[in-house]
Parts: sequence; structure tokens; C-alpha cells
Amino acid sequence: MISAAALAAELERYAPADEKERESLARIHRLLAQAPDPFTREQRDHVTGSAVVARPQGGAFLLVHHRRLDRWLQPGGHVEPDDATVFETARREAREETGIRALGAPLGTGVLDVDVHPIPARADRPAHVHFDLRYLLTAAPAPLVPQAIEVRAAAWFSFEEALAAGADDSLARALRKAASALARGQR
Repeated sequence: MISAAALAAELERYAPADEKERESLARIHRLLAQAPDPFTREQRDHVTGSAVVARPQGGAFLLVHHRRLDRWLQPGGHVEPDDATVFETARREAREETGIRALGAPLGTGVLDVDVHPIPARADRPAHVHFDLRYLLTAAPAPLVPQAIEVRAAAWFSFEEALAAGADDSLARALRKAASALARGQR
């Protein structure tokens, strides 16, 4: 079971890139301190895990077209009871939503980006908020075979193509951070 206290301690060392991310981080800390179990969907607003999947050199990013939200997004989703960490959630979701099994972790299990965002209501769930932790994963070219029902398609995008496909400011920030981290690793 994931420990809210351990995650909060890990996030104490995290440095947000801008004011929006600083605000998201503060909201995540409040959730971790107040929610009985911030990792379950039974908690209306809850922690989720996402993966910014990039080519090892950082020139392309793997996005999935989310069926219900009708948008291109990074792979990610809800914490499951068997996930020992939110990083494991992000890696599992990336595998399920893209079909790629071999995923590198150039930052280890460290958080790349944080974002708190609303999720619209649907027939079986009220509107709620995802407190999303994003991790950097890398993948070599491989067949893309999404296995998650919520994914319509998966595809590689350059940064500019991701923006043209509708990447919002927070996803653009995460993609820039990923490219920068991978560029530093190449030196």
C-alpha cells in the first residue's frame, strides 16, 4: 500500500517549475495530509500517476488519444491496490495504454512534473479532481497496441506536433522538462 506520508516526504524535495506547478504541489500536499486514502477512486478527488514517454534522445513523445476526453494526453490513470508506488502506477498505465513493455526510467522513480486538473462528470461519476504525478519514461520504436478501453489510439509526436494536437500548458511544460532532462543525460 502506498504511504501518503512517504509520498509527501518525497515531494518536499520536489522543485516546481512555475507558479501553476507550485500551486498544484501545494494542493497535493493538502490532499495527502487530509484525505483518509488519497490513492483510491473512493476518495472523490485523488492521486493519479502519469508517464511522459519519450524517445531516449527526447525528440518525440508518445501520447494517447483518450476516448472519453477526446484529447491527446500522456498515458496515465488511477492507482490500483497492487501498485506499490505512484511511479508503478504510471509505468503500468503506460504499458496498458500503449502496448510497449520495455520502458526505461532515466530519472529513476523521481517525479518529473505535478499537475492538478478537473475531470468532467460522467454517468457513473461526478466531476472530480486528479492530483497527477508525472514520471519520465523512455521507449525505443515498438509496435503501439493500446490495451486499455479508454484509449482510442497511441502515436509519437514531436513537441510541435503535440502542441498542434492540443497539448495544454501543463502537458507542454512536462514535455519541455522531459526533453531538457534527456538532453542533460546525453552530455
